[in-house]
Amino acid sequence: MRIKKNKKVGIVYQILSGKGEILAETSSQSPVYYLHGYKNRWIVPGLESALEGHSDGDEFSVTLPFEVAYGTYDPKLIFEVSKDELIPDVPFFQLGSYIEYSDFNDFYDDDKRWQTEIENSDEHRLEGIIREIRENSIILDGNHPYAGLDLVFKVRIIWVGNASVMELEKGYPNEAEDEDGDDDYDYGNSYFED
Repeated sequence: MRIKKNKKVGIVYQILSGKGEILAETSSQSPVYYLHGYKNRWIVPGLESALEGHSDGDEFSVTLPFEVAYGTYDPKLIFEVSKDELIPDVPFFQLGSYIEYSDFNDFYDDDKRWQTEIENSDEHRLEGIIREIRENSIILDGNHPYAGLDLVFKVRIIWVGNASVMELEKGYPNEAEDEDGDDDYDYGNSYFED
């Protein structure tokens, strides 16, 4: 079955830098499922476009410029947050750590961009990577770690099928299960076997 709009697709992949360094990878035990044509947040636009027309079992590599991968690096997404606002939810701070914090309405009352994003969001979340630790605050980088980077995706398609009516209405896939309701897809033993 070929990948096209309204199909549910399961993939495993590696993300490589332009120099060939493996930055991230999924495993056959934890594949990524998405609904094709629905701009699900867990698949970048360029990869979704590259998957169009491929079939179950296909393997390929595609180089994606940052514009269609994780976007441009935006210096406006670097901001200072008081440690007092995060404690006790974040008990300690470590340089390079990723943090996520909910209910931060009071942080950015002056910043219309953040306030608009908060008001239009289902969840009120602050997330990012700690770039600097100061005495009373932290500097948080809200950019994706791969923002601004051209990347190579090495992909294996493990499953293509019809999405259920409920999945199409929601716009994202349920847990992986076949038509009998069993999670018994054959994912194989490993991601890429030599």
